[in-house]
Amino acid sequence: MFKLSNVENKVELELSVEGYQFPESPKDDWCFIKLIVKQGKDTFEAVDPALETTELMRILEWFRHLSERRLPRYTRLSFTEPCLEFKFLACTDSSVRISIHLSHELKPNFELKQFGRPPSDWRVVFELKEKEFNKVISGVESALLRCPVRDQS
Repeated sequence: MFKLSNVENKVELELSVEGYQFPESPKDDWCFIKLIVKQGKDTFEAVDPALETTELMRILEWFRHLSERRLPRYTRLSFTEPCLEFKFLACTDSSVRISIHLSHELKPNFELKQFGRPPSDWRVVFELKEKEFNKVISGVESALLRCPVRDQS
């Protein structure tokens, strides 16, 4: 789906959709999300059914708004499963700053080091410019092509 480096280029976060949790069920929209976080010599990898396809649609819309320097409906984007959250922080003419909060099943098993001090939780700050937005948006669109929203009736 996408790969980002934090504002200090010390933390890499990669998020991808691996497929439906129950591919044989035409009404189940849960997707396995793969997360890889690297910081120095530390690496954390997890796969969890953390997002529904309708939530992928919300992520796509949220990033599209920010890429156009329009405020999304909500500055904080959270989901049914509380292990992943996106938050809008700031905007300039050339970039948008967001944070990605990881918890529960997606919380790395090592301490985050950011801005010279370890925070109490895993909120990684990213600065996105046009290039990063293009990668995120095309990555989410690609994930939705592979795992489209299923019949909700």
